[in-house]
Amino acid sequence: MSDALVWQVIRNNSAFIRTQRGIGKRFSTEKFNLKKVNSPKYSGLANKHAIDVSAAPKGVVVSTKNEKGRPAKAVATATLSKTPVASVRSLAKNTGFSKFQKLAQRRAAAYVRSQVKKTKVPKTEA
Repeated sequence: MSDALVWQVIRNNSAFIRTQRGIGKRFSTEKFNLKKVNSPKYSGLANKHAIDVSAAPKGVVVSTKNEKGRPAKAVATATLSKTPVASVRSLAKNTGFSKFQKLAQRRAAAYVRSQVKKTKVPKTEA
């Protein structure tokens, strides 16, 4: 099916749609939706090519979705566990086809920043 047809079917009838009081937007919890907004541009279900970034115990997990092959083989997953800068750079290399490359880099950088342990600076008494 085409992306537009899939979006027409799932835009109002999806188990992943979430709403919050006081906020006019509708959110989505589906995989491959980097912004978590219910829209055709960011939908992971309606787009044939998509990317997902999630946290791992050490590093980030990058999943990419292709239209080639059966749905079970359409998702490729890679765990990036290098230093923070190297993880984001390798993410950019792995996802060259994605139109959401910058957004995926920002999300990966945020996950990596959250995993860096902060060193305590001893207080000096004056």
